[in-house]
Amino acid sequence: MLNPKHALIIGGTGMLAGVSSFLATEGHSVSVVGRTSSKFNRLMKDCPPTTIFPIQADYNTDEIFTKVEDAIKARGPFSLIISWTPNYEALERICELNEQENTFRLIHIKGSRRYFDEEEIHIKLNCQYEKVFLGFVMEAGNSRWLTHEEIANGVIQQFLAPIEERIIGQIHPYSERPS
Repeated sequence: MLNPKHALIIGGTGMLAGVSSFLATEGHSVSVVGRTSSKFNRLMKDCPPTTIFPIQADYNTDEIFTKVEDAIKARGPFSLIISWTPNYEALERICELNEQENTFRLIHIKGSRRYFDEEEIHIKLNCQYEKVFLGFVMEAGNSRWLTHEEIANGVIQQFLAPIEERIIGQIHPYSERPS
């Protein structure tokens, strides 16, 4: 069944599992790319029935493109793509597969290092492109990486209140990043 609220989440069974669950409870059909069936099983237990659609594939293989095409045929084009992948070529191709007349959103999640080294990504004109950078947290003079919950909450905030560029945690001072 086609759903105008069809989301694709690349990496949606790990640190973005909370985002997958949130979108499922908000009425989206959520196609989730991940590699591990046990993580899909955990995710699907916490979501309303028939809202999560697993795409078990590695985004570094061509298999993902066939499975993404199948998801589009089954549930319609994506109105939202959330991606945690450093493979920009794969992400560009997935966006190309998402042929549609309407504008869709791409929330591109990047590590803190990519904040300083802007890499070019070629995205379709009908794509609203948003960047979310993952930083770190300073606590009592020590730094730590963000938790999965903090990351998911920051991405949900981006979904609810879109801005062109968001930083979750902090990026500066870069020298204070956890090792």
